[in-house]
Amino acid sequence: MQSSSWERSKERQLRYVRRRPEITHLYRIIFNHREDLSYTWEERFQQRYGVLRDCVLKAFDAYLDCGILAHGAARAHCGNCNHSILIAFSCKQRGVCPSCSTKRALIFAENLHDNILAHVPHRHVVFSLPKRLRVYFRYDRKLHQILFTSAWESLREMYEAPVPDGVPGAVLALHTCGEALNHNPHIHGICTDGGFLPDGSFQQVPKLSTEKLTELLTHKVLSELKAKDLIADTAIAQVLSQSHTGFSAWMGDPIEPGDGERRLFVSRYIDRGPVASSKIEIVDDIITYHHNCEHLPTAEFNALEFLAALSVHIPNKWEQLTRHYGYYSTRLRGERKKLLATTTPIILEPLEKRKASSAWAALIKQIYEVNPLTCEKCGSEMKIIAFVHDSHEIAKIIKHLGLPDYRAPPPPPHSNQGVHYQPFEEAA
Repeated sequence: MQSSSWERSKERQLRYVRRRPEITHLYRIIFNHREDLSYTWEERFQQRYGVLRDCVLKAFDAYLDCGILAHGAARAHCGNCNHSILIAFSCKQRGVCPSCSTKRALIFAENLHDNILAHVPHRHVVFSLPKRLRVYFRYDRKLHQILFTSAWESLREMYEAPVPDGVPGAVLALHTCGEALNHNPHIHGICTDGGFLPDGSFQQVPKLSTEKLTELLTHKVLSELKAKDLIADTAIAQVLSQSHTGFSAWMGDPIEPGDGERRLFVSRYIDRGPVASSKIEIVDDIITYHHNCEHLPTAEFNALEFLAALSVHIPNKWEQLTRHYGYYSTRLRGERKKLLATTTPIILEPLEKRKASSAWAALIKQIYEVNPLTCEKCGSEMKIIAFVHDSHEIAKIIKHLGLPDYRAPPPPPHSNQGVHYQPFEEAA
């Protein structure tokens, strides 16, 4: 593991420059075709993707406001030289906005590294499904519970043999997006490389057999689908008769407790967003989503097909995409916290509170290696002095600061014929 995608694409700039989502291809597509998608969904996409969910349209609408000064901003002021800047509000949506997804991944990784993962070796794990079964999960997102449960129970059973009394820990995250924006539900996670014994010690084990782990995953998923009457015995027999069932379980090399960079990298990766603006290219009326998978065809869409494919990866409002199991479960962490509270001596002097590193400025500094609250005129620290929501007031401030006005992006070249996108999981 070398560098993450956002590390490869980040700008190494001398001063903070406000991002302008309105000039990106992703914003351009959503802005000009969001309404058309809702009008044409039932006729063109409902059979393939199911009913258009309200959360999809709300996520698109929120993204169109994200990073746009006209829709609300915070004003930062330098007390030394009176220089001011406007900082646009973000949408904080999942599944659409690449910027908010990156910030969410940073917050998640930092919390996981600092507050949840124990100081023991870990491994990166991945669990995936065969193409013929993915369609069930596309139409019913509640079935993702099967994938979570099967992945964790397979891991737990594998650790029972070498550490019978041990309790492993795992943090698993759902990914529905493949490299080419295709629907590919799978699990990324980080798990302990062994189990915690009743006395609190940790016992590391040799690398587990991925073949055995895959076999357990296969039988558990098929059993759950059969219990819900989604798959018949004949189909199960057909899957099991193949030399390559399509199920897969993978485990990476051990990540030592002192290797903070790798722990943070894996933690960020398992919570990464599905779409990257840098992968989108528009030529004429064809939208190409670039990927590096040689076994997948080129991902080409027209605008509506692109939005329909993206909609699959937008979670429902309260849908849980990350789950904690075993030693890292909420229950066991709560029990350890209570035990620590009863055994820790009372400290009369209040502890100094650690400044929240998930603040906006800290996240921007992690991504772009520049502090956005450093005054570009004199180098002093700027402070947020106001949050402005009124569009007329924002327009006055924009004019006073000499900033360019917001302009709607031009539509992509449109053709009624376009490119007909055939889902990769259904392609021959």
